[in-house]
Amino acid sequence: MGSKPQSFMIPGILAMVALLLCLFSGIWCKFISFTQVVDDNSTNNPVTLSYGIWNYLGYSTRDTLSGDTVVMESCNYYPDDSVDIDTKWRSARAFSALTLIIGGVVTFWMLLSWCARGFSGDRGKSLLRCAGMMYMLCCLFQGLTLLLMTSNACYNNGMVELTATTLQNSVINFTGEFPDECEMAGGAKASIAAVVLWFLAALAALKVEPPQRNPITVESHDVTYTKNKQADGTQVVTEMVVKGTPVPVDAANNSSEAVQEGAVADQAV
Repeated sequence: MGSKPQSFMIPGILAMVALLLCLFSGIWCKFISFTQVVDDNSTNNPVTLSYGIWNYLGYSTRDTLSGDTVVMESCNYYPDDSVDIDTKWRSARAFSALTLIIGGVVTFWMLLSWCARGFSGDRGKSLLRCAGMMYMLCCLFQGLTLLLMTSNACYNNGMVELTATTLQNSVINFTGEFPDECEMAGGAKASIAAVVLWFLAALAALKVEPPQRNPITVESHDVTYTKNKQADGTQVVTEMVVKGTPVPVDAANNSSEAVQEGAVADQAV
C-alpha cells in the first residue's frame, strides 16, 4: 500500500520541532542547575543557579521608582577568567553548533522540496533517504551535547562560588551552600527531547514515500490535408486531425532520440 497523501511531510515537521528544541537547549542559560542545600526546617525557597552551554543565569539588583530594590535575572556570557572550559565543554558547544547548522540546512531544504516538482518518484525517494541519514547524524550530535553534564560546568564550575558571593552581597541576604554536582535543567531535558525527535524524523524520512505527482505529458497530433477538385474547377482542402496518446515528457524525449538515432543510422547505411 502507498503512503498517505501528506505522509511525506512528517519528517520535515518532526525535524522543525527538533530544531526548535535544539535551538532552545543551546542558547538558553538553563541547561544544568545547582539547587541550594537547605535545612528541613527552613521556610525559604531554595535558590537555584542555572548554567547553559554558552551562557549562565546571572543576578543583578535594580532600584524601582518606588525606591525598592529588586533582584533581576538575565542570561550572560561566561567571563573568561572565571570558568575553566575543558574538552568536554568545548565538544558540547561544537556539537550544539553542528546540529543547528546541519539540521537547519536539511530541514529548510526539505521544506522547499515540498513545493518542487522534482520531489517525487525515485528522485524524491533519494532525497528522503539522504535527509534521513543527515537527521540520524543530528540525533548523534544532539546527544553529544549532554557531554556538558560530565564537564567542568557540572563538577568544577567556578561560576557557582562567584554567583553565590554575588547573592550574599545582595539585598536577599543569601546564606547557604550548593552541591558539588549539577542536575538536569530545562535545557538538558529539551536536548533529550530533541534527540528523540531527530531519531523519529530520520526513521520517518527512511520510511515514507515521496508524493506521486501526475507526470508532465505531451500529445502529438497527425494532421492530414486532402485536396479535392470540384466540378466547377475549384479546389477544396479538407483537414483531418487524429489525436495521439499523451506521452510523459521523458518517454517522449527518449522516443525522439531513438528516431534521430535511427535517421543517423539510415544515413550511414
